[in-house]
Amino acid sequence: MQEDKIILYIEDDPEARFLMADIIRYKGYIYLEASRGLEGIKLAEKHKPDLILIDLMLPDMQGYEVTTHLKTLPQLSRTPIIAITAATQKNVKEIVLAAGCDGFIPKPINISEFIYKIEEFLSGHKDHMEPEEERLYLQKYNIQLVSRLKKKILELETLNKNLSVLNSELFTSKEELSHYNDRLFYLNNLANYLRALNDPQAVIHILPQKIIEGFQMERCVLFKIVPEHETLVAEAAAGIALSFFEQNKIRLSEQFFHELAEEGNILWIKDPAEIVDESLQVFSEKMKAPSFLIGNISNLGIYKDSTSILKDSGVDLLADFDPSFSQQYLVFMDKGKKGGALHTYEVRIIKSFLHSAAIIHENMLLNAQLVNLYKIKAEQAIRDEMTQMYNYRYFIQELHRETNRSKRFNTCYSLMMVDIDHFKKYNDTNGHPEGDKALKLLSNLMDQNTRTTDTVCRYGGEEFTIILPGLKKSEAIMIAEKLRSLIEDHHFSGEGAEPCCKLTISIGVASYPEDSTRPEVLLKLADTAMYKAKAQGRNRVVAS
Repeated sequence: MQEDKIILYIEDDPEARFLMADIIRYKGYIYLEASRGLEGIKLAEKHKPDLILIDLMLPDMQGYEVTTHLKTLPQLSRTPIIAITAATQKNVKEIVLAAGCDGFIPKPINISEFIYKIEEFLSGHKDHMEPEEERLYLQKYNIQLVSRLKKKILELETLNKNLSVLNSELFTSKEELSHYNDRLFYLNNLANYLRALNDPQAVIHILPQKIIEGFQMERCVLFKIVPEHETLVAEAAAGIALSFFEQNKIRLSEQFFHELAEEGNILWIKDPAEIVDESLQVFSEKMKAPSFLIGNISNLGIYKDSTSILKDSGVDLLADFDPSFSQQYLVFMDKGKKGGALHTYEVRIIKSFLHSAAIIHENMLLNAQLVNLYKIKAEQAIRDEMTQMYNYRYFIQELHRETNRSKRFNTCYSLMMVDIDHFKKYNDTNGHPEGDKALKLLSNLMDQNTRTTDTVCRYGGEEFTIILPGLKKSEAIMIAEKLRSLIEDHHFSGEGAEPCCKLTISIGVASYPEDSTRPEVLLKLADTAMYKAKAQGRNRVVAS
């Protein structure tokens, strides 16, 4: 029974997991999910699922590596593992099969087709390559795997080397060693905590309190930099109320930021007497801080800002970016009058931590931008720019998909070809802006008065198509009459009293398999029927 089948989904995107949970549970399967590769391995070992779905891009390890590990476990060696990914790299399907996956499903998924594939894989179906091709890609995959392992080992060696150098410089006394270890332990846990947030704004708002807790500071403030006004806006604070900055406006000069950059973007002020920049002197007096740390946290990361990397890569999609993504932040912290002076080792650890926090924030920022861009561009690729209905390209794909589904499941579907009567006269009379408004309104009326399973597309100009899965011709004609009557009764701005100035629609209907089993023939039949409706006086429905 389906109720006995367990499906595990390993995916870091919570929205994707939420959607998958609905699909799997709707079909009656037991659904498990994991957001990390290691978590997915543990769940698989514990529950021994009947099918594992895995995203290739995971936060802790690549999907390939998870697959390879799972296939080495005796109790899971026969469990089908299916890669689900939006990766567009060349030969991605062959690589995942070489890594041990039994199948490959590209994103975005088509729910009906996806459910059918799931049932196929559960029944024992596997994607295969030719033996020679499989050996070739297995060799490539092994080379990639060795390369990644070498890179990780090198990164670990570099990290260990840096830590060793840092230890040799900082361990000046037993007492300092104890404090240093405490701080380092906290820094590591805090860095992991910040990564887990997976939200750049959450990192900004929680950072001041965490710095106070971990480094025994009295105050910490994160300022948003407003370059055009040379002002700082307090975004998050701990140890001092944000309301303080409503009465005390903070400004720092361009010269200060130049000097800050020369100091590696973090400045340690031990004594106000050493402050050269006048604006920083005013800042110190307003904050009543004789000794403090101040740094441009946004410039401590890997990149200056996450927009610049896309510009450098030649990406031409920046018009879709939220400007707030590239916001710069300045961090201030001090121990106050009673906290005493900062130790050198403390400053070094704080600098190291701020560097890590900046990289974490930068990576989250870039990831958020890319995810946002992907969603925008994926949707734009299949939508008509004016009406926001599906476009011709998507219609042709969906028409073939619906034909294949109907063949596979021995079902029917119908196709409507819709043309707006008298649209050219309406457009010439009222102008293109009004014509565009009418197109948008009419397409929305059709979309809102069809089923969620139906697909409304703009075929071109004033022509639309509607795919109606599961409907016979007689049922499709009823829907067509409903739409025709709806449009006839609707008043569009600029319509005249004469019949030739009234917007109506002519509809042609064809059905699978009653009229044809070939999608191109069905389209032609529906188009011909629509022209018959036009010839018979318009504002009517004609079936093929």
